[in-house]
Amino acid sequence: MTIHNEQPAPAPRFEFFEKVRVTATDAAKCHMNGRVGTVLGRTLTDDETSWLYAVSIELEENTWSLLEDELESTGEYSSRDEFYDGTSLRVRVDEKGRGTAVPKKELGDDS
Repeated sequence: MTIHNEQPAPAPRFEFFEKVRVTATDAAKCHMNGRVGTVLGRTLTDDETSWLYAVSIELEENTWSLLEDELESTGEYSSRDEFYDGTSLRVRVDEKGRGTAVPKKELGDDS
């Protein structure tokens, strides 16, 4: 991947299912400082200079979007099985990019 100024995008600092500790300075997130969570997703920031991570915080049902510099590694990893049970959902996306779940009756026997 290459960013707009033709510089290569930075490599992500954290891996999927890596356990991280929150170290935020943003007032809306600093209440989570010291809490540990697991990386479930990541994407480049809009300016493509850093990464934004989806982090499932332990003992919470929410997943937070946290910037790379708001996290530090614990050196540990969670198992994929702790978050996903193998079931899946098929989504149909319309021309505007909106997604809706495909009803099971439309999936057929092979899904």
